[in-house]
Amino acid sequence: MKEGVDQSHTVTKTGVKGALTNVKHCYVLTTSTSPTWYIRFFLGNAIKKIFINKTLKQLGFSNISWQNFGSVTNSSLAKRNKYLDKVARQTFK
Repeated sequence: MKEGVDQSHTVTKTGVKGALTNVKHCYVLTTSTSPTWYIRFFLGNAIKKIFINKTLKQLGFSNISWQNFGSVTNSSLAKRNKYLDKVARQTFK
């Protein structure tokens, strides 16, 4: 991300001021070797707590949605293709 006037953010004395407020919806699509429930409940849900609630919101994003395809290494090719088809059919605002 580029820092500065008319860029993604500026650094002020009180922290980062995000300039990406024109983005109305943000979608975070991830894959993981661990199941999604394990990431959320036992690993502290760092994607949501740090990346989404801190980093993206600090840059000015709002209406953030996170989708994870967990256990990707143990999934079959058919299951991975089904997930990709689901993402391809999904309507993004």
